Amino acid sequence: MPTTLDFLRPPPSTYVAVVTALVAGAVAAPAIRNGYVEDAHWIIEQRPLLVHPPTALALLLEPYWPRTFGGGVWRPAVLVSYALDRQVSPSPHWVHAVDVLWAALAAGLLALLAARLAGPELGLAAGLLFAVHPVHVEVTASGVGRAELMAAAGYAACLLCAWRARTDKRWLIGVLLGSLLAIASKEHAATLPAAVVLLAAGRAAFAQEDWRPAVRAALPAAACAAVPIVLYFVARPLVTGAVFNAGGIAPGLKGLGPLARAAAMLAVSLAWWRLLFVPIHLSADYSPAQVAVTTGFSSAHAVALALMVAGALVAWRLRRAAPGVAIGLAWTAITLAPVSNVLVPTEILLAERTLYLPSWGVMLALASAAAALPWRPRVRTAVLALLVLAGAARSVARTSIWRDDDRWFAALQRDAPFSYRTLWMMGQDAFAAQRWGTGERYLRAAIAAAPDLPGPREDLAAFYATGRRWGPAVELLGESLALDSTRTRPWTMLPRALLGAGDTVAAARLAAAAVGRFPRDGDVGYGAIAVFVAARDCTAARAVAVNTRSQLIPDARERVDRQLQSCNGR
Repeated sequence: MPTTLDFLRPPPSTYVAVVTALVAGAVAAPAIRNGYVEDAHWIIEQRPLLVHPPTALALLLEPYWPRTFGGGVWRPAVLVSYALDRQVSPSPHWVHAVDVLWAALAAGLLALLAARLAGPELGLAAGLLFAVHPVHVEVTASGVGRAELMAAAGYAACLLCAWRARTDKRWLIGVLLGSLLAIASKEHAATLPAAVVLLAAGRAAFAQEDWRPAVRAALPAAACAAVPIVLYFVARPLVTGAVFNAGGIAPGLKGLGPLARAAAMLAVSLAWWRLLFVPIHLSADYSPAQVAVTTGFSSAHAVALALMVAGALVAWRLRRAAPGVAIGLAWTAITLAPVSNVLVPTEILLAERTLYLPSWGVMLALASAAAALPWRPRVRTAVLALLVLAGAARSVARTSIWRDDDRWFAALQRDAPFSYRTLWMMGQDAFAAQRWGTGERYLRAAIAAAPDLPGPREDLAAFYATGRRWGPAVELLGESLALDSTRTRPWTMLPRALLGAGDTVAAARLAAAAVGRFPRDGDVGYGAIAVFVAARDCTAARAVAVNTRSQLIPDARERVDRQLQSCNGR
């Protein structure tokens, strides 16, 4: 019989969400001590736009990566959140503290979704396993994982609103807003309409009802979820110049068509299974030559194919006793699709952070499978507690890897000693220590491991230029420009290298092309002015100075003024 205080008691699903959020926040909290590491330096710390945005529109029209890196990704919601952080505090600890809140929110909403779908007990088990999954640490501790967290929060909010919209169409507004947050945070939110339909069919499966009416009832919500996604991809070319291209292709996949990429990623998918189900060995990087890319049929392809078939068979066999297995695995397949490099090639071959949202489906499948086993409740509870404690301990221990650059580099050398990224950074360190022969050897090895990436070539060319070895520098920069002409760095470096090599005419011609391509870029303009002055084209030098002078730091402005003064009388 209900009491007068029953209205104060939240429903069980709310308890599930709150408990999961608290656990996820507690596991992520040690990251607050971390600093800016690797990508966070360029995306957050060294980003003047975030500190002094001229207008709100400037933030919305800025690529996620700085334009000097190619700017091939657009995530306006994430950049706005970083800009708000920088207004509050320049400290990385504040950024990480906000990430902890996002981690708690995302986990809580996803646990609530599991509870609404499969019931409180199953929802709590899936939520707790998700909250402590060690594969999430790169997202919660690196400083640049917020895109995953914000997208997951928007994704879950959209689906929860779609759930309510079955009986109250006013919730479609929430579907629109959740989808907007998700797609403005990360591109994998494009799968939201499919997820709306999947969970509608899943709800019917858990209720042992016909799935077809449930799917038909979910179509308006799926259509509403698609609206912000379509608008995003229509607007995206205005910022990045491309609809789907993420700014590059993962090393090892360049030149491959969809079928060849699918064959290559089939073997790589073994790492997905391992990281999602048995996350014991984690790595700071998964790149060639640490991860092999092969399209020819191998034992890895056979094992991966066998696992996929086995997973499908288990899901089919348990479709009535444990429908959460099929739903969870289908969710994982859907949310992995955008990062699988099959439909659309991306810059990343494999990364732990891309498994954040897919891992929710795996945890739902595991919890559902365990619930179907004939275990006593105490045994089931003990196993769950053991897994949660083990996951939490592993996650907390790994968080310190992103404490600073030195710790991250040490982890990179330990986890992925053969990765092109490891070789690249070891080469940089060797050159910085004046061990030029060792540095050259490491950078050449990095180029061989990832021949389609321009970065190692440009760094080696910079070291050659420092030693006035202009010929090799020009050759490497020409190769870099041929690989990727969207970035400003080779356009800035190559004219200077040509000038050092004595080819003033070619240097001036390339400098003019660079200015034409990036007319208001301060770095490009600064380099071009020196080339034009050396080529005695003072008219061009002054024209570039007028367009780019405001973009330069004071010291660079003074040097430009002195260079222009030397043009007087010419």
